Amino acid sequence: MVRTTVVWKEGMHFCTKVQSGKLMCDESSEIGAAYPSAPELLMASLGSCIASALITYGRRRDYALDGLAVDLDWKLAEDPHRIGEITVRVSVPDAIPRDQQAVFQRVADTCLIHNTLTHPPRIEMSLAFATE
Repeated sequence: MVRTTVVWKEGMHFCTKVQSGKLMCDESSEIGAAYPSAPELLMASLGSCIASALITYGRRRDYALDGLAVDLDWKLAEDPHRIGEITVRVSVPDAIPRDQQAVFQRVADTCLIHNTLTHPPRIEMSLAFATE
């Protein structure tokens, strides 16, 4: 298994340690927060995953993919509190032939994060309390 560790720093700032380094997260919900929030990081993960799958596929076929962009719009839902809706719009350069557009859609649908969200993993959670 791969480990990610989140450590509380102060206020609602958290430092996440991953294999490639560290990043900060701000859960204060303030406009103009210093760091992205957990939902923003989730959207960044999904968008980056979709884009990387398309770039990998496109490079194998020598397609010019300059300008490829992924926009993600999302909104919250309740009972339970969560992200309830995500709309993804991928702007694909005109260099993609019409007969390849359906393939690009399938490639976008198969990225790791998309598959994880549409086929949720089993999550085991435990709390480890410091002994006195």
